[in-house]
Formats: sequence, C-alpha cells, structure tokens
Amino acid sequence: MSTATPRFHPPQQSRSQETLGRILDAAERVLDEKSFGDATLAEIMDRAGVTVGAFYRRFPDKDALLHHLDERFFNELRDHADEVLDPRRWEGEPLGRIIPHVTSIAVPLYRMRRGLLRTLFIRARTDAKIQASAREINNRYIERLLALAEGRRTEISHPAPEVAIALGFRMLVGALRETVVFGEVWPDVPPLEDGALAHELARLYLSYLGVVPPVHIAGHDTIQR
Repeated sequence: MSTATPRFHPPQQSRSQETLGRILDAAERVLDEKSFGDATLAEIMDRAGVTVGAFYRRFPDKDALLHHLDERFFNELRDHADEVLDPRRWEGEPLGRIIPHVTSIAVPLYRMRRGLLRTLFIRARTDAKIQASAREINNRYIERLLALAEGRRTEISHPAPEVAIALGFRMLVGALRETVVFGEVWPDVPPLEDGALAHELARLYLSYLGVVPPVHIAGHDTIQR
C-alpha cells in the first residue's frame, strides 16, 4: 500500500485563492520561457500583479512556490486518472480503444505543460517532495490500468500481464518525456504531429502488451512516408 503524500492546505478566502492562482499561472508562463533556476521572483510577481513582499507572506521561499505548482499539477493528473480510466466509462470496450484514448490526451497535455514538466522532471531527481508526488501519481495510473486490464486478460498475449502493464506505462511516460519535454536532444526524423505521435505511442504500448489494435486506432494515420 502506498503512503499518501502530505498535501498543502490552499487558502480559504476567495481573494487569497485568486491571488495564489495568479502567482501559479504566472510562474508557469515564465517556466515556458526559462528554467526555474533562471526565473526570478521579481518577474514572476510582476506578471502576476503581486509584490514580492506579498509573495513572502504566502511562501517561505522560492522552492515552496515550486511545491505549490507540483501540488496543483498533481491534483489535475489525479482527476485525469479518475475520469479517463474510470471502469464505468469503458464497459465493453477493448484495451485497443482505451490506450489510444489515453495517449491522445497525454501528448497535448505534455506539450501544453512542457515548461512545468521540464522543471518537475529535473527537480524530481533531488527533491523528496516532488519524488513522492510523482511516485504517487504514477502508482495511481498503473493501478487504474491494471484494474481495466483485469477483465480483459484474453486480449493480452504478454506472458506477465501485470508486469507488462506497469513497465509499459513507464515506457510510455519515458517516451513522452524524451519526445515532447526533452525532444531537442533527439533527431526529429520523421517529424510527427501530436495526433500521429499519440497514435505511435499507443501502438508501442499495445504491441508490448501483445494486444492487437484496431485498424485505425485513435482515428489517425501512422507516420507519413
């Protein structure tokens, strides 16, 4: 059983919640342009329309701001897992339909939040709070995928389905990270639009599971020759 990560308590007053939201939104916009280390509190607060003094009345330091960003993103990913992988949503549907839907959502999400994800992936190597948060959300997705696979064992030809579900998800996240978040270190040949990338990632995961996908998964063609 996993141990839940301690969560911060957001401000209760609506005005304070609005201010916190502006600060977090501004921080994400800055992280789209530069690393967390290069981003200054002054420019973040300027974009948020908040004074640096007001920031220190809410946060003890800059790292606490990053932890709030991680917390907000954690909650979004948790809600995505609960909604997208809800077993009631997929009654009667095969894994060959479920996995492409997951990748079709994941690719644009990673693209849209690339700056934040970049920072969180890097800091997760050394920051215990962000490590625990990442471990918890990864476990949540894997548990839900395992639950969906439970009634679909006949679709999976891999000899160890539980291992394949968990390791395949790790491969999927790794491919997303390297392709979308840190893609500049890889040759982009051939270039892929988000829809085609989601299609290929679904094929990768399904092939590893030994699942025969539908002819046109996710409604996209494969790599254009």
